[in-house]
Amino acid sequence: MKTRTEDIPSQEVMPQKFLLWSTLLAVAFAWIFWDFLQRQFWFAVEQQADWGHTLVIPFIAGYFVWLCKDKLLREPFQRAWLGLIPVILGLAWYSLCALGPTAMHHHNLMGAGVASTFAGLVLFLFGWRAMRYLWFPLLYLFVFALTISDRFMEVITFELQDIASVGSYYGLSFLGLDVTRAGNTLEIFYDGNTYPLNIAEACSGMRMLMAFFALGVAMAYTSLNYVWQQIILVVLAIPTAVFVNILRVMTLGLLSIADSGFAAGDFHTFVGTLWLIPAFLIYLGIVWVLKNLLIEEEEEFEEEEQVQNNIRFTGSAVSGFVVAVVLLASSAVAFQFGVSSLNVYLHKEAVFPRKNFSLLPIQLEGWTRVGEDIRFDKAGVEALGTDLYLSRTYVSTNRSMPAVQLHVAYYTGQVDAVPHVPDRCMVAGGFVPLTSEPMTLPLDIDQSTWSEDESESLGGIPYRIIDEEEEIIRLPFGEFELRTTQFSHPQIGTDRVFAGYFFVANGKTTAYPERIRLLAFDRSSQYAYYCKIQFTIRGDRDFTTEQFVEIVSTFTSEMLPEIMECLPDWAELNASTNQMNQES
Repeated sequence: MKTRTEDIPSQEVMPQKFLLWSTLLAVAFAWIFWDFLQRQFWFAVEQQADWGHTLVIPFIAGYFVWLCKDKLLREPFQRAWLGLIPVILGLAWYSLCALGPTAMHHHNLMGAGVASTFAGLVLFLFGWRAMRYLWFPLLYLFVFALTISDRFMEVITFELQDIASVGSYYGLSFLGLDVTRAGNTLEIFYDGNTYPLNIAEACSGMRMLMAFFALGVAMAYTSLNYVWQQIILVVLAIPTAVFVNILRVMTLGLLSIADSGFAAGDFHTFVGTLWLIPAFLIYLGIVWVLKNLLIEEEEEFEEEEQVQNNIRFTGSAVSGFVVAVVLLASSAVAFQFGVSSLNVYLHKEAVFPRKNFSLLPIQLEGWTRVGEDIRFDKAGVEALGTDLYLSRTYVSTNRSMPAVQLHVAYYTGQVDAVPHVPDRCMVAGGFVPLTSEPMTLPLDIDQSTWSEDESESLGGIPYRIIDEEEEIIRLPFGEFELRTTQFSHPQIGTDRVFAGYFFVANGKTTAYPERIRLLAFDRSSQYAYYCKIQFTIRGDRDFTTEQFVEIVSTFTSEMLPEIMECLPDWAELNASTNQMNQES
């Protein structure tokens, strides 16, 4: 004989008791997902301009729940055991991403497991009827409270840069200014002077876009009654963000005429923040227009039944919370056991260069520095993503050879690897690639002074070293290849610019940006770093890619040991890590 739901008595739960069990559940939830939640928090704190809004999203989602509080409390909550299925699947997926292959250890992939677990817990504890009102706050939370991968964002960012540069060009020209545009760089000619304005990624409008989407969805949900109105408002988030960003770039362009410092640094950020106010007013105007497109007749409301403010559950509420807490806590224990058994490091510790890159020699055999090292302003450093870099130009004693610009950028203490490479950055600066895809070519590095390390090895393979009088310099593992692109530019006539790069990541080399995660973020490594080593040469129309690679090979043969002397010694780092693990 089956027991009908109506026959099961409902139990009222005191708010204090409900809060206690909710707190225990939150602690268990945070225990197993602590690595993810901590990383998400630091994303929002360290990249406030891009992801600071994610800290506010949970409160907005909570407000959505509060709006439907009366509907939720009208009937008792009835537990749905099917909710345990997405909980278990979410826990399994999160564990696979965290403990499985390095390629799966990705913030967004892990976030899918967190979202599935959270939604399953809500369904399990409060039932299907409650999900009729809670699905939207949950969806809003999962979509807008999580940081989106830079790899995906950069695709859209690059397009927004083009739109912002074109719109700003026509806007400034309309104001009567003499403006030229090359890629995403504008030059304003005023009173005999030139004022360059680089629309960097930090000023692309991407910062506004996700916040605008979140704002648009929130306003659509709370202010508009019809679905078509809500869809229009959300869709208009993109053109609104782009339009406001164009106005922001125009403002920076006009201010740079008065003082070039206004277009960079803290003032640059302040201008961007200031433009959020008229952006919000524009959005309010759109809401007003959408509301007044239809004149609705006032509805006569019948007297509503008495609102139920008590929290009630069909059957025992405590048993549901006990099951959820025990499931999460036991999963957390099993997860920590897996981390320990598999020797997985969920947090990659920062490891910094042994020497400052500015200490690289200004004179090498056959090469001498010319001019001063290039230092970027705050906006440039922000776009580069690190303040550990060197940009320096060397000339050869053989005057027939062109100068080589060396650029070294070092990254550590990050949760992902999205390096800035010429394939994208130089295009943004107005350079036109002459090949559809970069070419990867081998470097012919002189290894005559290299030998095998008799004391240290990696995976049974000895390190290659240069044994100097004062110290031993260990070279990275892997093939030395150069990822090369040839560019033209309207301002250099028929000359060509050749740019090539490779990376050293956790003591290994690669020429491919997408392979850095597999090297630097290997789950068994406690530390993570990668270093981009880039070379740029300008040549005439007869200068070839083969000549470029030959010059870079000669230069790298002399410079690589000096760079490796600055980078962490991976053998020593692993040895110290193993010693600490044995002692603990």
